[in-house]
Amino acid sequence: MKYFSKTQLIIATILLLVIGIAVPAMANNNSTMTPPKIITLAPISLSPEMREKYSEQTILVKVKATIAEAGTIDGDIKIITSSGDEAFDQAVIESIQKSVFSPAYSSDNKAVACSILLPLHINVEKYLPEEQVSHETVQTTDP
Repeated sequence: MKYFSKTQLIIATILLLVIGIAVPAMANNNSTMTPPKIITLAPISLSPEMREKYSEQTILVKVKATIAEAGTIDGDIKIITSSGDEAFDQAVIESIQKSVFSPAYSSDNKAVACSILLPLHINVEKYLPEEQVSHETVQTTDP
């Protein structure tokens, strides 16, 4: 049984909402701090079985991560709100680990480490094995 290419599946299967929203989870309420931002959110790689299981569903997963001064993930990523499926949660963690962030900045424009909460609403597109996908032919007419 053949499936879409990995790139097509990643793009077609998963849409991430709330990509640009990062909620600072800082211990102090320093309102002059600029929170970290997501520069590039890596795609979530789901197995064909998971894509079929969650086909046409929106799954909420909330994660907490610490972004270092360099904009990299510092330490473990913690699942705050689970999807209820350990393999799905692990795919989200792997995506966050591969993502690119800008660090938080203090009022004097110095990069600082900061913990953030990322509420991700993951839309899993309708699952279709490749043989069920209709291949339309393009007809052209001569002018």
